[in-house]
Amino acid sequence: MAKFTVAQIDSLRYSGPAMREAVAEAELIAAECTSEAEARAFASHVDGIICTYFALGRSVIEACPSLKVIVRTGIGFDNVDLQAATDHGVVVCNVTDYCIDEVANHAFAMILALNRQLTVHTLAERAGEKAPLAQVGNLRGETLGLVAFGNVARAVAKRAQAFGLQVIAYDPYVDAKPAAALGVELTSLEELLARSDYVSVHSPLNEETRGLIGADELARMKPTAYLVTTCRGGVVVETALQDAIKAGAIAGAGVDVWDPEPLTAERPLLQFDNVIATPHSAYYSDVSFELLYRLSGEAAADVLRGYLPRSVVNPAVLERVKLGPHPGR
Repeated sequence: MAKFTVAQIDSLRYSGPAMREAVAEAELIAAECTSEAEARAFASHVDGIICTYFALGRSVIEACPSLKVIVRTGIGFDNVDLQAATDHGVVVCNVTDYCIDEVANHAFAMILALNRQLTVHTLAERAGEKAPLAQVGNLRGETLGLVAFGNVARAVAKRAQAFGLQVIAYDPYVDAKPAAALGVELTSLEELLARSDYVSVHSPLNEETRGLIGADELARMKPTAYLVTTCRGGVVVETALQDAIKAGAIAGAGVDVWDPEPLTAERPLLQFDNVIATPHSAYYSDVSFELLYRLSGEAAADVLRGYLPRSVVNPAVLERVKLGPHPGR
């Protein structure tokens, strides 16, 4: 008989042999819950919950008296009520050490495609037309501004520097010395927007960053500059971006994250030839998906065994829940 029970309550495409193996002695049960009522009924007896996009609020957490751990399969965790989890002694984990190269590649691929106007020219050729040769820099000597300077942004910086771009960044939580060691200058957000030829947004979504890039911020950008966002929908105000592109206030955009999701054909930004749109797919590769399965299961198993997982996003809970170091790390 399994010692623990872990419920996966949405996005079952994330389940698989790697996750089941990582969860080890726990029984893994799965269902595509679409409401809090379904989640409360399905997971009321479990010791752990693994979720992806499901909004895991206080009512579900309070309905699970034996719950010890919640794992968000991904980097962002804005869909989990952290205060409710902390109040009830539930450790919340995310998976931070996967898809760094994938997202960095995706962001920089968008920068290259926007710079070379690949979408504009492809659509024109398919229509039997010739797209005009608009002003295009050659990247070398141009400036890339990174909004937030975490692991993915740092990987983008290395790619950009290899192409001769100057890289600047805004992140109030990063010290200037380690950034300088990577050849990156830290600036204010206002200065970054004004100086950059390309702005790539990598902020997590929280109360501080929701709407971080809105109409006022877009108005500070050069009319020849491009915006790329691969972080979380809601950090960039989509209607403001739509208005800026329509007015020619910026040259175009690459968007992988949306608010709300999923992306549908009716979204106004899709009408523009100078917008590259992808369906929150930057994280994906065969390698990253398999790693995500395994690390999500491992995080749940670590807490249930009494070990500190790789990442805890509500560290205040550790004042109540005592977890020891993992013997294999």
